[in-house]
Amino acid sequence: MAIQTMMRTYLNNSLNRRKGSALAWFILAFLLWSSLPLKAQELPEQYIEELRGVWITNVDSDVLFSRESIVEAMDYLADRGFNVVFPVVWNKGYTLHPSEVAFEAFGKRQDPYFATRGRDPLQEIITEAHRRGMEVIPWFEYGFASVYGDASGGHIIQANPHWAARDAQGRIATMASISRSASPFYWMNAIHPEVQQFMIDLMMEVVQNYDIDGIQGDDRLPAMSVNAGYSDYTKQLYASEHDGAAPPTQYNSSAFVQWKADKLTNFAGKLFRTLKRQDSTLIMSFSPSIYSFSLTNYLQDWPNWIDSGYVDIVHPQAYRYDVASYKQIIRSMFGQQPFSSQGYLFRSARDIVYPGVLIKAGGAFNDDDYILEAIDFNRQYDLKGEVYFFFEGLDEKNNDLADSLYKYKYQLPAVPPYRKGHLRRPPGIISTLEGEGIVEAGSWVKTGNPIGYQGQTWRAEAGVNASISYRLEVPTEAWYRVYAWLPNTNDASSEVSYTLFGSEDTTMVQIDQAGVPKGWVALGSAHLSQGTQTVVNVGTENVTDGKAVYTDAVMIILDRQKSPTAEVEATIVSREISEELPGQIALNQNYPNPFNPVTSIPFELKTATNISLDVYDVLGRKVQTLIHNTVYPAGAHQVQFSGSEFSSGLYYYRLRTDKAEIIKAMTLIK
Repeated sequence: MAIQTMMRTYLNNSLNRRKGSALAWFILAFLLWSSLPLKAQELPEQYIEELRGVWITNVDSDVLFSRESIVEAMDYLADRGFNVVFPVVWNKGYTLHPSEVAFEAFGKRQDPYFATRGRDPLQEIITEAHRRGMEVIPWFEYGFASVYGDASGGHIIQANPHWAARDAQGRIATMASISRSASPFYWMNAIHPEVQQFMIDLMMEVVQNYDIDGIQGDDRLPAMSVNAGYSDYTKQLYASEHDGAAPPTQYNSSAFVQWKADKLTNFAGKLFRTLKRQDSTLIMSFSPSIYSFSLTNYLQDWPNWIDSGYVDIVHPQAYRYDVASYKQIIRSMFGQQPFSSQGYLFRSARDIVYPGVLIKAGGAFNDDDYILEAIDFNRQYDLKGEVYFFFEGLDEKNNDLADSLYKYKYQLPAVPPYRKGHLRRPPGIISTLEGEGIVEAGSWVKTGNPIGYQGQTWRAEAGVNASISYRLEVPTEAWYRVYAWLPNTNDASSEVSYTLFGSEDTTMVQIDQAGVPKGWVALGSAHLSQGTQTVVNVGTENVTDGKAVYTDAVMIILDRQKSPTAEVEATIVSREISEELPGQIALNQNYPNPFNPVTSIPFELKTATNISLDVYDVLGRKVQTLIHNTVYPAGAHQVQFSGSEFSSGLYYYRLRTDKAEIIKAMTLIK
């Protein structure tokens, strides 16, 4: 903790430090601090602002198909610096969670695979992701698509024929009818008010039933095949707005395309407003196709969504198999140079856009060389994060990409920038039987069979008067969800009583310990005051079935449904150390990084400025001067640095003016 405190002190006082001695101390403190292991339940003292997200699918992926896989995946991601997961919840015309909205609409309550196993993978992933301090934004992948590859429209259209989107020939609309390369998705009519209300209800059901952090639509929400627009409802609507005229016979006429796209933009606004009325702290996220392909194929005019204020974050699907093509997509959005205004998005959109990056598609992978270079390019454009498609591209099948991301990019803990310096999801606070705060009474026996949360669990026989109380340190006054970890064993009692001690009331909950799956079981919510206090008690007193009582770890997680605005502040630092007027200069990430042996160092000047640019080794020794006391004009510039004479390792480059300086790191690998 002393090193972390010194690091924070340096950052807070950097404005008053002399430049000459500051660099070596910064490098040493940075390295020591970033390598410190964090204790369980101990929050980092400092964060940077980055979104590091990943999509979790139920296609070509094993994550969602067992509770154990979910636990492993969430630990894997959190250990490697990720902070947001986007799990699929609406796919192939089914919800992966139980849904009364879906049942009322077409008679299917849940995807049959999960329904027959009595599982709710959404709740499981929420629990495990929040345990590790990651946000969960459910991903409604299918959006307004009703089915894939079935010209009948599948069970949704069969139950609601008037929901179908129709092309000019009266067929259910699909892009496959106009492009051989297009996927054969068959569409609901995204303009029909019943279809729109169904989708809003489906999403708001998740908002109301689960403690989530936002919702997401993608290239199918809001979207529809461009050749749609000829259903009876849509033709009548068009006529009512065009003096009785029929829709154009050319489905892709620019005016007709824009009319349809505007209807979907209006839906995006309605969805956004509905979400914010439910909970203004929830994030509205969209992941559309790349513009203008998105508009001319799927009616997604998403730059207009941004301009209209209908979205919090956007992840354009910049899916390309070579990094040069990826960079061109970023340039098309924001201009050929990092701080120009030549793209189709305003510079202010940089605070909203976090590109979708392809790491796996079928058997093809984009490996760490591609991804590290793409991240560097994102940072040059001041894009503070990315979302990866999809989880299976991070592991050993792809050169252990997640390990490379952590080693070179994600080692510093990060808060999503849209949280404005607050932790919405601090990690769960866990009390284990081997830790402090356990008050034991009566006879308990430690047992490794079944295996507990950290190896052993405790067991008390029926008929003995035994209890255990758990005292936890509560960081801030708020509502918390309370969980118990249970081993799932047949000899456990079905009537175990837990007492939850809240600051407002005390409640008792009865759990069938033999009937719950192994892992975390929700006991309920309690309002807790700040400070150390008894939160849970479990005992044998009310057991009458003659079976044993098991106990193990207890966890509390901030309940954002009941305490949406409870503040947990995070100390935000920058990768940059700027002494004064940081807005006058911008030092961007070198490219490529890691590099061998040559890399480019780009920088921006708002006005003509006298600058120096030097490179230092890890001990703070200057190894090369690239620019010395030279006036550069306003605009974008870059210089080359060659590491051919230097050994592999971490280096730092510092851009200085008379009034400001910025320091960044780069990695030479030979």
